[in-house]
Amino acid sequence: MERRNITLEKKHLDILSSLLEKNEGNISASIREIIEFADMMIKSHGSLENAIDDAVSSEKIENQRVLVDKLIWQWLLGNSQGILPEKGVVKGLFEPVPYPYIDNLVEQVNELCIRMGWRTKTRFEPSSTYILSGGSEGQRALILKLICLFIADYNIGIEHISNRYSETSIRFIERNNASEAYRDCLVHLGDLGTTIQEIRTKQEFWKTLVGTHINTNYQMVTIHRKNYEKMMSGQATDDTDLFLIYTGLPRRDINLQALLPMIKSVFETSRIVDRIDIDQDQLTIFHSYSNKEVIESITETLVNILKMNGYHYEPVEVSSLIVLQHKREIEGRISELVDSLMSSRGGFSNELMAFLIFLDGIKDKKEIYTTVEKLGIRMGEQIIKEYEREFNISDWNLETFKTAFSDIDLKLGRESDLELIDPNVMHYVVTKCQFVHPHGKFNIHLCNITHGLLKGATDYVFKGDAVIKSKRTIGRGDDLCEFYIVLQTKLTMPSSRSYDL
Repeated sequence: MERRNITLEKKHLDILSSLLEKNEGNISASIREIIEFADMMIKSHGSLENAIDDAVSSEKIENQRVLVDKLIWQWLLGNSQGILPEKGVVKGLFEPVPYPYIDNLVEQVNELCIRMGWRTKTRFEPSSTYILSGGSEGQRALILKLICLFIADYNIGIEHISNRYSETSIRFIERNNASEAYRDCLVHLGDLGTTIQEIRTKQEFWKTLVGTHINTNYQMVTIHRKNYEKMMSGQATDDTDLFLIYTGLPRRDINLQALLPMIKSVFETSRIVDRIDIDQDQLTIFHSYSNKEVIESITETLVNILKMNGYHYEPVEVSSLIVLQHKREIEGRISELVDSLMSSRGGFSNELMAFLIFLDGIKDKKEIYTTVEKLGIRMGEQIIKEYEREFNISDWNLETFKTAFSDIDLKLGRESDLELIDPNVMHYVVTKCQFVHPHGKFNIHLCNITHGLLKGATDYVFKGDAVIKSKRTIGRGDDLCEFYIVLQTKLTMPSSRSYDL
């Protein structure tokens, strides 16, 4: 037996009082008992520090938390996927940290995990990356939500999240404001929040709707009320509205890489088609329709949505498949023509004739009539967009449209007269159109392009609220072209003879 001298202060003796009583005042026996207990703690927890952490955690759990069975806890985590906690919950867990020292939050996160008895550790790396290791994936996801919601108030959003077997990493990026940063949280971690809230608010509606889809094996088609009303009254419906309804985004100027997945989501979710496969920039649409007119209508709707965003696609219909192929070469030639027209280069007419020859070589003769008119519409959209950018126009009306189209006619070499009858009706007369008479001979395709230009520009500016009424056209043998552009939503056409179209 070894003998050692130790020095104890009164506070240490006070701590040992219960052991001293047990051992009848024998300090050596009490110390030996403490050593044996410490040895057991080291073997059980790996170190005394871990044992202390676990003891503190257990005490906190008993005093401030609710004990939950592991299986129930995993079930709760699984059912919270896609749902963000309330911001008030986060503010109650963490103390504010001085911006931009967000890495200081790591200490608070790790302390939270200790208090909760979670086996997850968090560390910060200089590349604005948090790494969470240990614990279940669902548990790490919950901690991640707490971190992201907290730092969103510092205008810091999410750039990327990756999950591995036992590790989750998240890379942050500075945003312009807290709203943008919070939007990142919704996109990456809370995409089901709005859906769950709607289901809770209108439970009977959603139970019935889901049950109906299940009972019909998802053969129900969802359309907007105004389209249903038009359909029941025998009117033609604008199915491109479906895109705006489902996405909440304008139908134009969407990047192709973003547009194709949106189209897939909209048409699959509405059940208009069975499935859409995306192969780079080609779309393959699977459907169950046998009526040729229905198939053609769906094809036209898809092509029009793509066309509105400046992408030319050609359809190939094969039995229960519709294949849409991207024609980049046509888009390139159209862009060249628009550039030529806007820069007032003298060779525009020659380039356009070369373009018609180019089209004639890749399309069947029977289809070129319709194709040229559609291309004219696309050119009209692009030309008016370019004009809009050049002159910084943010608010269109018939007066600004009159000025813009007068300039476009001058560039095309056409003599025209545009007059506002009132703020909602414009009278448009083309008295001379050398553009459609190359080499002194009338060209019907060029005439169709000019009509398409007017329609494309009008549709873009007035978002479908304007209608073009044609009274006379050179293509029908008249000596001039005469049109009325009427804003339908703002005016019911009077019965006056001057407006009798």
